[in-house]
Amino acid sequence: MSTRPPCREVEEAPDSGAPATFGQLLRAHRKQRGLSLAQLATRVHFNRGHVSKIETGKRPPSVSFAEACDRALDVGHTFAPIASALEAAARQQQGWVQPGQLPPTKRHFVGRQDFIERLDRLLQRQEESLAVPVAVINGPPGVGKTALAVQWAHRAVNEGHFPDGQLFVNLEGPEPGAAADPVDVLGDLLRAVGVPADRVPADLDQRAATLRSYLHGREVLLVLDNAADAQQISPLLPGSSGCAVVVTSRSRLPGLLSLVEPVTLPLAELRRPEAAMLIRANIGDVRADADPGAVAVLAERCGRLPLALVLAAEHIVSHQHRSADTLATELGPEQARLNLAEGDVVLRNAFATSYKALDEPSARMFRLLGRLPGHLIDANVTAATAGVTQDEASRLLRGLAGAHLIQRQDERHYFMHDLLRVYAADLARQLDDEAERAKAVRHTVEPVAVAVRPSALESLVA
Repeated sequence: MSTRPPCREVEEAPDSGAPATFGQLLRAHRKQRGLSLAQLATRVHFNRGHVSKIETGKRPPSVSFAEACDRALDVGHTFAPIASALEAAARQQQGWVQPGQLPPTKRHFVGRQDFIERLDRLLQRQEESLAVPVAVINGPPGVGKTALAVQWAHRAVNEGHFPDGQLFVNLEGPEPGAAADPVDVLGDLLRAVGVPADRVPADLDQRAATLRSYLHGREVLLVLDNAADAQQISPLLPGSSGCAVVVTSRSRLPGLLSLVEPVTLPLAELRRPEAAMLIRANIGDVRADADPGAVAVLAERCGRLPLALVLAAEHIVSHQHRSADTLATELGPEQARLNLAEGDVVLRNAFATSYKALDEPSARMFRLLGRLPGHLIDANVTAATAGVTQDEASRLLRGLAGAHLIQRQDERHYFMHDLLRVYAADLARQLDDEAERAKAVRHTVEPVAVAVRPSALESLVA
């Protein structure tokens, strides 16, 4: 049985005398004006596949699409009232509640245009494949993964995509013991789409199958925020190619490739102009123009990390500083930057969640990296400093890179974000005793001189 209400007869097609569905009526008006499918798609700013599915009755029209057709075909209010009536009929369909769970988007969203465009191509892939399109946005804590996912999702909905609804779930990873249980998540999702509580199955696999059944034939966006691992995501994936999934995670989610073919978008800190622009957008032009140089300095001291930048801007506004200079001065000492906070959001806590997910050898390696001089991490030098084999050091460094606590440059070399390095050094001061710190320093000096000559180091950094 179809999950959609049938397209009802809306009016007579031009010159035919026969009743027409929305799609038939659209095709008749398009051909009457001598337009190809591609030409109409260009005029209404929707892709050709989207228009084709509406004309053939495989996809219901959104009101925004119908309004665009009215303008493009110059037919007054012909299509918009029909689309409104169809949407009202769909909302009244028994057993389905159209969810609209997207959180509000950021008022000041800066940069990431290349990532927005890559996510847009996800929709084009949706038109061409039977597979459910999945995008994974990953990166270190505070880099703006959720903000990007929500910004793009609102944009896609405004353009007429996912007319059957949008589901948003905070999976609460990656800290052990805190991640949401897929059984509970599925129960929430099923109730969100209209399944009565007493009809929600108890078993994980049955809940997953029921959700897939409810989503079959529909066009729903599922945003899975802050995923812990691929196992947590697996039961939540829809089976209908009309749906799409966007996942955010601090992990690279090993094992996901065996389930789906995800598009991976690794996020890093903002570019310098974008970081300064984000501060300006939040503090206002008057404060920013009072000392543009201080804004640039503040952006660098925040590591160009969106969470730190927003916390810094909120601090300036809430404390009514006249410019960014005062806070830039306060954040001169590196450790002060970890204490950036506004309300219950603290930068240090964002890093702590990722750190607590590490096993003890990885946590020890992370703390050690905070004590090493310079920004370049050499696997061989790190092995000697940590007192482990080169294979073990490489394994631990790959794990830290997989958790986005360091960034990989090549097989032997890694970088650590400035704020994460400060956090790692702070943990080392708190948790490692004097003897261990002194041992690390003794092991560091000589291996660095042997393993990385100054000329080699300069070439790597260049």
